[in-house]
Amino acid sequence: MMRSRLRTAALVAVAVAGALAALPPTAQAHGPIAPVASSYLARVTSAPAGLDARVVDGDLRMWLSAPPGETVVVLDYRGAPYLRFSRSGVWVNHNSAMYYLNQTPFAERPPARLGPKTPPRWELVSTGHDYNWHDGRLHALAAVALSSGQSYVGKWRVPVLVDGRLSSISGGLWHAPDPSIVWFWPIVVLLLCVLAAWRVKNQAVDRWTARLLGLAALAAVAVVAVGRELHGRPTVSVIQLLELAALMAFVAWGLARIGWRRAGHFTYFFIGLVALLEGAELIPTLVNGFVLMAVPAFLARTATVLCLGASIGLFLMVLRIFDQRHDAGREGQSVEGREGGDDSAVELV
Repeated sequence: MMRSRLRTAALVAVAVAGALAALPPTAQAHGPIAPVASSYLARVTSAPAGLDARVVDGDLRMWLSAPPGETVVVLDYRGAPYLRFSRSGVWVNHNSAMYYLNQTPFAERPPARLGPKTPPRWELVSTGHDYNWHDGRLHALAAVALSSGQSYVGKWRVPVLVDGRLSSISGGLWHAPDPSIVWFWPIVVLLLCVLAAWRVKNQAVDRWTARLLGLAALAAVAVVAVGRELHGRPTVSVIQLLELAALMAFVAWGLARIGWRRAGHFTYFFIGLVALLEGAELIPTLVNGFVLMAVPAFLARTATVLCLGASIGLFLMVLRIFDQRHDAGREGQSVEGREGGDDSAVELV
């Protein structure tokens, strides 16, 4: 019964891996949760003196920090005040069209009456002096058709009032072509190598294959953890540091198990599952030009390939390891029945 359940779980995990790889990743590139890659990247080129402005998540969000002694007002698409930075904190105007558009989930269309002359209704959202918000002006030019080889899309502008003086935060939008489909081939090659080792049916080959796949998966998970959790938006949060510590502790546990030769089917299955989840989240790095991580794009994509390929390979090897343990257990029971019993255990992978 246990053997059947483990085999079913491994096959389900492989099926999930295939399904995740087939999903369209573009939704993650512009989704509401911290994207890891994007086809477009917006950069700030100029801002009023004293203001610190940065683009977050490729071309999705603007982050702004203002000195407490200045009153800074961000204007929305219609020229009405949307945000106000003051000594008391950050305020949002509920009578702004942008306020309605930035609700999650989007509830209703902004009333047509809202505009520059509409009396504002301010609500305090933070006692600090920095804030980030979704701003469609950063990626509005993404709909512009680009000629072959063109990377610069155009200029964007966010109007602001600094102590009543009209100014703006401005910058540009860039496009990067999708990476080559060749990035998916190493996954296929890795799986073919695992299948070749599987067909040999040699315990020593199985052990070394599982260990190498486990080490590759752990190394890839470590790179993914560092690249994703140390990528600031605009700074690195405490939650990111805690998640990084948890993943690195898992990597250390896996390395210790493999290094001390105490890794069995459960250890490899757990390593494969974590690697699969991490790799599935990073699939957008293989199909979008800009990688939004704290490691170089080549390293991030390599880690993604290893996470996906090594995880599926580990699931296959878990079946072989469990079969070996099951067969060894039956042989042990047979010997015990013939020789009066033996409490010694067979050391397995």
